[in-house]
This record gives sequence, structure tokens and C-alpha cells, in this order.
Amino acid sequence: MLTVRRMTPDDIDAAADLTARVFADDAEEQEGMFALMRAAYQSCPFIPPDLCWIGVEDERLVVKWQLLDFRMRIAGTVVPIAGIQGVVAEPDANHKGYAIQASIAALKDIGELDFDMLVGFAQRGGLYAKIGAVPVAAEYDLELDARAIPPLRVDPFHEWNELAELPALVDHYNAGNAERTGPLVRTEALWPWLVRKPPVVHMSDAGYIGVRYNEDELEIREIAGQGEAFHEAALHKLADLARERGVRRIRGAVPADHPLVAAALHYGARITTHYTKRSGCISLCNAPLRLLGRIQGALDTRLQGSRHHNVHLAIQQMCMGYKPVRTLLLEHARETGSALPVLEDESLDILETLFPQGHPFMWQTDRY
Repeated sequence: MLTVRRMTPDDIDAAADLTARVFADDAEEQEGMFALMRAAYQSCPFIPPDLCWIGVEDERLVVKWQLLDFRMRIAGTVVPIAGIQGVVAEPDANHKGYAIQASIAALKDIGELDFDMLVGFAQRGGLYAKIGAVPVAAEYDLELDARAIPPLRVDPFHEWNELAELPALVDHYNAGNAERTGPLVRTEALWPWLVRKPPVVHMSDAGYIGVRYNEDELEIREIAGQGEAFHEAALHKLADLARERGVRRIRGAVPADHPLVAAALHYGARITTHYTKRSGCISLCNAPLRLLGRIQGALDTRLQGSRHHNVHLAIQQMCMGYKPVRTLLLEHARETGSALPVLEDESLDILETLFPQGHPFMWQTDRY
């Protein structure tokens, strides 16, 4: 019989070992992953052991579900979220329903915590769909040909000094994402624990670019800065870096409304948007009314800038801006077999003013 409970310090080694054995490709990687997980549980402020739920069978840890303690921006407002790190189970415990048991048991405790949403990334989100999670952000892909972009005439970038310039990187990141939906709030304490951070960073006074060199492409991991001049310079710098590596293709997950995309379109860039049904960035709203209360300022600003400035509403709905309100209503009617809600144009217009379609996105570096 499976018993689900919160993890204690005495369970750390078993949980780290399970994670390493399931995810590592070889013995050497398994050893390194075990050490990393053990250290994280002991000293990382974003992965407290009491946010891990474990399932024990016959005194053996067979399944775990870890949440991370993060802050994320929604319409520029900082909200507390629980980052879903994923369910890990012993191979011989798969297909026994233990993962869903652990998740359901954890949700009872999570409801009493101060997280507005649970947010995670899943290749196959069937488990999370069962507990009510839905996709909340599209996937974007920007692609450029370095040959179409002229070289920089004056290069304002330099390879950054992590020890000396980490505060500047954090400041640029938070300023560049201050009004967006999806990015985490970055701190210097978080940076060392980001497993997907860019291997190479080029810094300037106005911002920075983080890249990774793949076999046949230059990958944009993240970019943050202010002003058209910065993004134009960043574009030329990316092309220069690609040419130095002997590759033509520049690619990156960059949201469609990002200033870099606007600059890149002049050079023949292609931007694609993919909406998933059960995978990708998924979320479960833990406290919808509390979430709406936190972002009330952003909602008021949207109304004040419209012809509905005298309207005051309390609306129970998540506000990521994933799809247009009309589309969400239609999809809900199709999936549930219910009638399409009849809304007057005025009411629908108000909803679309409060919850406009946007481009919610979390940089690759922030993903966990």
C-alpha cells in the first residue's frame, strides 16, 4: 500500500538517488546528478524539502513530486508560483497509478499555501490534465540566416565577467521583462541553480545576449535590454558570432512580441507559434480569486485605457493571455459538449479588454 507524505531531511538521500537513477544516462552522470540534488535539498532556497511529496511502499521511496518556490510575472505583476519539477517513480512502480496518487495528495496540502498557481513544463501532460492543468503559454521559434545581417560596425559587447557582472545581468533581465507575462523574477541567489543558463553571455551597457553554440546553429537562450538601438546591435552581434562559428542558422525560442523579433523581421526572419493541447507550459490555478486580487492593478490599467473605464468587475478566470477570449469560449463549448455562452458584444468586449491575447513566455534559462 502506498503512503504519501511530505519529505523530511532523512529522505533526502533516497530522493536524490531516485532522481539520479531515473534521469541519468550513465554511471558518471548519475553520480553528478545525485550530488547536485543532494546539495540542492541542503542549501538551495528554491527547492525546500517540505515542498516535496513522496510515496513510500514497504518502507521504500517509490515516487516523488517536487515543487519549487518561485515568483513569476503576470502582466508585470509579481505572483508566487509553485514550479512543478515533475513526478519521478521507480521503474517497477510505473503504471500503478502512484504518480496521480502523489499529486492528488499533494494538492490537498498545496491549497493551504500561498501559491497562486502551479506551473510546469511537460512533454506529455496527461497526468497533469487529470488534475485540471491546462496549457497557458505557446511555444515560439525565431529563425534567421546570419548571411542576411550585416556585421557590426562598432561592437558594444564584451564577454561578461560572471563574478563582477552578475548583478548587472540580473538588473537587465528584470528590467527587460518587467511588463511581460511568464518570466521568473530573477535574483543573484537563483542564478547558480538555473540548469539551463546560457553557456556564453555577451554584455553591453544597455543589455546582454545569452547564447549556446550547437553543432549547426547559434541558439539564442535569452536576451534582455532596453531600446531599439540595443536590439538592433544585438541582432548584428548574433550574426557576427554565428559567422565566427561557421554556421548560418540563428535560432531561438523568442516570443513573437519581443523587440528582437521586430528588428529581425527586416532581415527575413521567420517566427512560428505553436499552441499545444496537453504539453508545453502547463498550469493549475491554486487560488483564482487571490490571483485576480494580486493583478487587480493591471486589470484596472487595462480598463482605464479603454472605453470601459467606468466598469468594475470581479471575474473568476486565469489571466495569462494565452488565447483570445472568443477562442477559449468556443473551445470550451466544443470540449464539454455544452452550448456556446451567449454574450452581448459589450460584455465580450469588456472581457477582451481585461484579458487580451498576449504572448506569455518563459525563457529557456528559467525552465526547470
